[in-house]
Formats: sequence, C-alpha cells, structure tokens
Amino acid sequence: MKKQDVVESLVIKGAPKDRATIYADAFLEYREACENIEKYGIIVSHPRTANPIENPYLSIRDRASKKMLSMRLIQADHLW
Repeated sequence: MKKQDVVESLVIKGAPKDRATIYADAFLEYREACENIEKYGIIVSHPRTANPIENPYLSIRDRASKKMLSMRLIQADHLW
C-alpha cells in the first residue's frame, strides 16, 4: 500500500488531509518496522562488530504506534 492510497482512504473516511498524511506516515513506518522485525527478529547483529543488539526497528515501531494511538479520531480500522 502506498502513502497516497492510505491518505485517500482516510480522507474518504472523514479525516482531514493534513492529519491523514501524518497518520499515513506513521502507519507505513509501523508496517515497515514490523516486517523488518518479523524477518530479522528482535535481536540482530551489529553491522560493524557483529555483536548482538536490539533491532533498531523496535524503537521505530514503538514511536509510530504511539503516534497512531494518539490520533484516536482517525477512523483507520479498514487499513488493518
């Protein structure tokens, strides 16, 4: 799903375009982060040292999740 598709579907559901755009960004960040975590796991290898580290996409996922949850007036059930 592309950003424009998400924005358009949210606007159709009644969201103002500016808020729909912000929500779409957070939604797509969340999806990308979840895909990365699912593919590589929550513990990954550091690119230079190969030491185990927490997947950096965990914080991206959590930040996007908080942003979406703070926008409670956006009707986004159809995206999930």
